[in-house]
Amino acid sequence: MLIALVVFAAVAAVALATLRPFSGGTSATASTAVPRPTAAGAGGPAQTATSATPTPTPTPTPTPTPTAPAGPPPVTVTAGGDVMGGFGVSAVVGSMGSGLFRSVAPYFKAGDFGFVNLESPLTYGGDPQGWKDVIIKGNPALAPAMAKSGINVVTMANNHAGDMGDSGLLDSFRYCKKAGITVVGAGTNLKAAQASAVLKTRDGAKTAFLGFSDVLPMGYPATSGSPGTSPGRADINAVKANIRAAAKKSDYVFVGWHWNLEYKRAPSYLESSEGKAAIDAGADIVFAHHPHLLDGVQAYHGGLIFYSLGNLVFGGYAGETAQTVLVQAKVTRRAIDAKLIPVKISGSGVPTVATGSTGLSILQRVKSLSAALGTTVKISGGRGYVHVKR
Repeated sequence: MLIALVVFAAVAAVALATLRPFSGGTSATASTAVPRPTAAGAGGPAQTATSATPTPTPTPTPTPTPTAPAGPPPVTVTAGGDVMGGFGVSAVVGSMGSGLFRSVAPYFKAGDFGFVNLESPLTYGGDPQGWKDVIIKGNPALAPAMAKSGINVVTMANNHAGDMGDSGLLDSFRYCKKAGITVVGAGTNLKAAQASAVLKTRDGAKTAFLGFSDVLPMGYPATSGSPGTSPGRADINAVKANIRAAAKKSDYVFVGWHWNLEYKRAPSYLESSEGKAAIDAGADIVFAHHPHLLDGVQAYHGGLIFYSLGNLVFGGYAGETAQTVLVQAKVTRRAIDAKLIPVKISGSGVPTVATGSTGLSILQRVKSLSAALGTTVKISGGRGYVHVKR
């Protein structure tokens, strides 16, 4: 009995030793350990150890795609051919005033600018150049008549600007300025004659106008110290330099050019090369005159060259010399859309919009002449249309 008790006591002691934790440790039979606080660092707060959770990668904000600049506002220019205020037209201007332009004025007024070739000096005095075969002295009343009809820019780079001497030319500048008309292609000296006039539309489009002449009677071109006209072919490098300068400080550039021979229709290589040089230098459209006949239009490198707009206000003409078009051109950086309005001129020089068979005949002529230059003119509703992508 005593032996049995001793054995039982020994077995119980072994069992207690097995269940008691080791000093400072955990149970040897525990399958998992309960997490316990660990120090974040000396003096730091306790942190509970947890399994690491991945930090989500932030989604990058997309960079906005830059939008192309809208470009300058469009500009609309209505251009016509030769306008003079002498001979029989002087009396017509005196009696009709702006009524002289009544039929065509709505087209000039509809655009931002009305642009023509002023083919005569405007003066009550002047110094007639008697050595010249044809001398024109224009009625100064023509200036306000043009202005009231929507014509606000003229080129005087032509072979009649100096017909009444320097004083007559300077009078012309004064009368035009008083009427609110800008003169280009002639000036008080060569620099002024060659320079562009940069005008703003109501919408803020900066528009430059220049004028040049290949027809240069003796003494008519401006010099560094005397008034006169701006040479064209005679100083083609200056022409290109002035057009480039105008293009740098404006949104659009329009050039008036007096060239070719009277009553000669098709442009020669000279006119073609000059017009293309102007476009390449930065001009959007070249409007030419002097032949007294209507010619075709050529699309070139995103621009247009109208080789002759003939007469607009000029007395004493009949037949094809008394037929022309107005060009109403809307120009943007992406395209040029030109509308051609047929016009007939009375013997006294009064222009009237041509309709019916006469109007169609004028447009068909321009279409044929332009086709020979590789340019399409479409006719619809009594008007011609030319479209150029840029």
